[in-house]
Amino acid sequence: MGGRRTATAVVLAVLAGGLLVPALAGGAVAATDERAAVSGRFGDFNGDGHTDLAASAPDATVDGLAGAGAVTVAYGSPAGAGATQAERVTYTQNSKGVGGRAEAGDHFGFSVAIADFDGDGYADLATGTPGEDVGDDPDAGVVQILWGSPAGLSGSARLADPTAPDQDAHGRTLAAGDFDGDGRADLAAGNTSAQAWLYAGGITTEGADSGRHPLGNLNSWGGEVVALTAGDVDGDGADDLLFNHSQLYRSGGDASTLGLGPTPLQVGGRGGYSSVFGDFDHDGYGDLVLGREGGNGGEITYVPGRPVSDTDPTWTVDDVGRYTLTQDDFDTPGDGDLYDRYGEGLAAGDLDGDGYDDLAVGDPQEDTDGDTVADAGHVTVMYGGSIGLTTTDRQVFDQGSEGVPGDNEAGDGFGSRLLIADLDGDGRADLTAAALGEDGGSGALTTLRGTDSTVTTDGARSLTAASFLLSPDGQPHLGSSLQGHPPITPRPLPDVG
Repeated sequence: MGGRRTATAVVLAVLAGGLLVPALAGGAVAATDERAAVSGRFGDFNGDGHTDLAASAPDATVDGLAGAGAVTVAYGSPAGAGATQAERVTYTQNSKGVGGRAEAGDHFGFSVAIADFDGDGYADLATGTPGEDVGDDPDAGVVQILWGSPAGLSGSARLADPTAPDQDAHGRTLAAGDFDGDGRADLAAGNTSAQAWLYAGGITTEGADSGRHPLGNLNSWGGEVVALTAGDVDGDGADDLLFNHSQLYRSGGDASTLGLGPTPLQVGGRGGYSSVFGDFDHDGYGDLVLGREGGNGGEITYVPGRPVSDTDPTWTVDDVGRYTLTQDDFDTPGDGDLYDRYGEGLAAGDLDGDGYDDLAVGDPQEDTDGDTVADAGHVTVMYGGSIGLTTTDRQVFDQGSEGVPGDNEAGDGFGSRLLIADLDGDGRADLTAAALGEDGGSGALTTLRGTDSTVTTDGARSLTAASFLLSPDGQPHLGSSLQGHPPITPRPLPDVG
């Protein structure tokens, strides 16, 4: 984990929504009354009213096959996600009902996305397997849907392959949302052949021919699609789609543009790590945060969904309304160093239940303990409010923080991936941080609970590769992909009067 020295350029474009016309490791607890149990809650695979935690281990060894890949699910409960072994389930292509066959280098679960694709009230899990061979086409890649049910994820369908044999690594990146505003969940899938395809209009359990959008490839800008992110930036009720491209197929670093509401969004010129939407000022417009190269060891750029008159003065603003922050701009443990990758992990959600989304920022290659432990990593939490994101009352966590499981160790990469979701059903979201380099690359997930005021380490829980009975062989990198943030939906602020 430590010592990675990658550099890519970012080119971002937003498609405005509405314009785009083997055995299981455990058993999820089945509901006693299917109809009564269906919660319709985002990320609730078994309909019991608790959000479940899905995390991939795409480099896991399965039945001796290196890199075959696995997806793990920690089912939610009042005690949190995966509180017992029975609530921790591992899915591979050798698991009953998943479909396909585990093969070396398939990387099942390289990407995941969450939505109720068939509209039955149970959340479903989309998985990308970019190393899958399709016929005589090596590494063509496939996308599958694992279906939610009273017993958790059960059964699957493979989506139509739109361009075989003309694409590579289909499903390398995924994003779910309602892009055409018809009330049904859609799925966008990217690959390494400068293509991104939209499965829209509803996806059925048959899967094979359902939902391919007639416009076909959405990626008219070219360039490898290294990330897709969904969110409603213009407040029209339809999700919009952000493309994050590698420079591999583009020269320079100039920004591609497409309308973000009435105003074009232009962001680019530096390598991009990640992106997330959240409504940090509660105005009904999705705000965009990008983690990318810049500053001294990475920076985050905050683009409000519509112009704002006031914001935290810690941020540096340019003449087109983009706000930028590095870890050197405010007091955090450690200093920005060239390869820290501040902003590689990003997640948004309401951690304190005040109606404003909050932001978690991972800095996985930050040296900790007075710069004596290389690439151990840490996570900063910033809270939303009437002026959007602010560094006031920020919190910083690493594996050396009191109450956080584990220890700061070289190469852990704590904060490599992040998720904000309510895993215990108390009405306040919880923070989950992946450490991809934990235990020599096995990976681990640490969940910290949200409270009425801040994130707390009380009751913190850690899930490791061993928790899901993953093979100890190789480096599974548990947490490489975490389920996505739900679409932006305006919600009332709590009554504080």
